[in-house]
Amino acid sequence: MRRANQSLWGVGLAVVMFLAPCALGQGSVGISMNNGGQYAMNGVYVGAYNATVNGQSSQIICDDFSDDTYLNESWTANVTSFSNLGSSNTPMWTNQKGSSTLYADAAWLATQMLAPGNQNNNTQGYLAYALWSLFNPNALNGLNSTQLKGINYWLSMIPAGLTPSQYANFFIYTPDLSKSITCGGGNCPTAPPQEFLGFVSAPEGGAALLYLLLAAASCLSAMAIRRRRQANVPEAS
Repeated sequence: MRRANQSLWGVGLAVVMFLAPCALGQGSVGISMNNGGQYAMNGVYVGAYNATVNGQSSQIICDDFSDDTYLNESWTANVTSFSNLGSSNTPMWTNQKGSSTLYADAAWLATQMLAPGNQNNNTQGYLAYALWSLFNPNALNGLNSTQLKGINYWLSMIPAGLTPSQYANFFIYTPDLSKSITCGGGNCPTAPPQEFLGFVSAPEGGAALLYLLLAAASCLSAMAIRRRRQANVPEAS
């Protein structure tokens, strides 16, 4: 019985440890920018950027049109999970009215950017500028009427009432300005780097899946504890 209890406890603990950064994660990561991806609009890279995050190749999505990030730029970012968004002042846009809703809307647009059917230059551009305009309307300055029409289409498609809890597989990577920021080992033309959204790949409904797995892990752990207690009750003589 003890061996079975230990197995259940191990499975529960493993799942919790795997999901903890997704559902509860805070902390910091090292990021290096590899390239801006294959899409551009109005002289700006759009779509998911290719980066190395804590040594792992990752796609990250910019939510910050106010700053610049450069090839081979490296920095430390504070991590805020969408699950903790309401209790954190770290993300750069938290001072904006309705920031939690804005971040949820940004995550929805990011999921559209990742969709296989939207992998073309125009759609990626419209989605990226729509996301940037949520936090900085000046991002739309200088765009032509066709581009603005495409951007406004995607803004109009954002479902009403989105909340951060629906995007438990998303993170916010906010530059830590107290740490070193370098470009190819030297100084960068400007600072700070941009804020980015990161994510754990999951199918549609992935946020619900993450919560379901976390709940299952908790149940497994509770079952293990209960069985261990039962096993420790002495038999009546």
